[in-house]
Parts: sequence; C-alpha cells; structure tokens
Amino acid sequence: MGSASVIWAENLAKRYDNVIAVDGLSLEVREGEIMGLIGPNGAGKTTTIKMILGLLKPDRGQVRVFDEDPWDNTSIRSRIGVIHERAYFPPHHRVLDYLERVCRIFGEPVSRAREVLALLGLEYAYDRTIKGLSAGMLQRFAIAHALINSPGLIVADEPTSNLDPQARGELLDLILRLHREEKATFLISSHILPELSRVCERVAIIHRGRVWASGAVAELSERLGAKAARVLTDKPEPLAAAVRRLDYVRRVDTNGRGILVNTEPGKDEQLFEDVLRLAKGVEAKIMGMESEVASLEELFRLAIKSSGGSPG
Repeated sequence: MGSASVIWAENLAKRYDNVIAVDGLSLEVREGEIMGLIGPNGAGKTTTIKMILGLLKPDRGQVRVFDEDPWDNTSIRSRIGVIHERAYFPPHHRVLDYLERVCRIFGEPVSRAREVLALLGLEYAYDRTIKGLSAGMLQRFAIAHALINSPGLIVADEPTSNLDPQARGELLDLILRLHREEKATFLISSHILPELSRVCERVAIIHRGRVWASGAVAELSERLGAKAARVLTDKPEPLAAAVRRLDYVRRVDTNGRGILVNTEPGKDEQLFEDVLRLAKGVEAKIMGMESEVASLEELFRLAIKSSGGSPG
C-alpha cells in the first residue's frame, strides 16, 4: 500500500452460502480524491464497502484502510464517516440533541453539533424531531452525523437512491463543497451513473464482484475507445433521430439544446460532416460541436464488453 492510499484492497473475495458476492476484487482510493464505485444492484458494492469498514471479514485477500486491517478495528472506524443508503436514526429525538449525544460518544465538544448542522444548512432544524425531516433533509442530517468526528474518509453507499432529481443534484453539489472545505477522501457507491460523473475524479467499474476497469473518466474513454461529441442545436430531437441511424454511432442522448453522440473510434471527422449534412435535412441550426468524454453508461458497457469476461 502506497503512502498516498487511504483504501487498498487486493483479491478480495466473499461468499454467502452458495452466492459469490465479491470474487477477486482489487481497488485503490487515494488520499484527497472522490472515487466512484459504479455498477448495477447486486454487483458486490455493498459487500465490498462492509469489508472496507471492517464489518465483514474477507474469505480471501487483503484490505487496508489508513494502512491498517479494518476488521474489528475500532480505531480505524473512528476515522471513517459513513452515509448509509437508508440511514436510520431514533425518530423522536430532536436533531440538535441527538448530534450532541454523538459528540459526547466521540469525545468531541458539543459545539461541533451546531457547527456541522450549519455546514449542512440545517441550522433552522435544531429543534425538529428526526421523523419530521424530509428525505433530502434526512440525507443531509446523515452527512452531518458522518462529519461529527472530522473523518479522513467518508464512505457513501448509494447516497442519492431515495431522493428526487432536485434533491440528488443538491446533495452532489454538497459533497463537492464538503470535499473542498473538509478535505476528506470520499468513496461513493452508486448504480445511478450520470450523477457520479458530476463529482468523481476516478471511478471503478464493478460487475459480478470484480473491478473490471478503473481510472479517470477521460483515461477510461481513451483506453476503451469511447469517443463522444456534444452538438448544440435548435432542434435536438429531430437531429438526434437522424444521427442514431448512422452505422458507426453507438449511442445518442439529448440534453436541453444539445445531443451527446458516442461513436466508434476514428470517426470524428466523419461525424462532423454527417451532422452538418443531417442538420440540413431536418432544418436544424448547428451552434457548436465539441469533443467530450463518453458517458459513464457507455464506459460501463464497453468495459464489460472489451474485457471478454475478464476484469482488467
């Protein structure tokens, strides 16, 4: 494990009876980064997180957090903040009272409770009962709870899965701000891929209990041959329908007044020419066209396809 690694795992495996949940998984999370662990439900993300947190002992392999084995290690757990997919807190406790109790458990001054609630924009909710919080407020409260002991690592398991689109966006913006202000390392697990691309510096693609590819999104795009272009137009839907019919186009998504086009490698110039031609056919005006990295969905698909059944 390198000195800059907060999490280091090699060849992890975990089985539940006849179900293989994690099968030879290797992963590294570096100090100060936001790392995304992406994959469908049942891919092994939550089991991996439980081994990282020291809640499960691997059947095989090694895991180190802050250069120590986390299994049944209370000193390591005290340095980690956890945001669960469905966080549960005593419903009849008041927000401030509960966090002040948590402060005493961690040996923190009770003033830390007001500090983190203000940081999360919950200073108006001091006297509310926890059951009176909305879903978005409850998730921010869960983050406040995770920050009480100023952890060096924050692990979030599907943090946006129970939120509406607006609340999801607000939560991700909040994670970015906390990363900047609190200087914590984040590991975020999710199956909602477009959202992670907003916040993660690197991602690990997990499928069937293994990491199939990992790295910066731009690096993975280059490695997997995933090319993308964004086209700004006044008629995105008609133009997108025409572009989808090109035989070298893998995927087309519309977003506002733009379309994002994923193509086979080496088709940049041809796409430019074809888009101009097709735009005339649907009487669409082109305001701009630029290269972009592929979407996380496209990277996930290509990582599994290009592996030929073996993680890389």
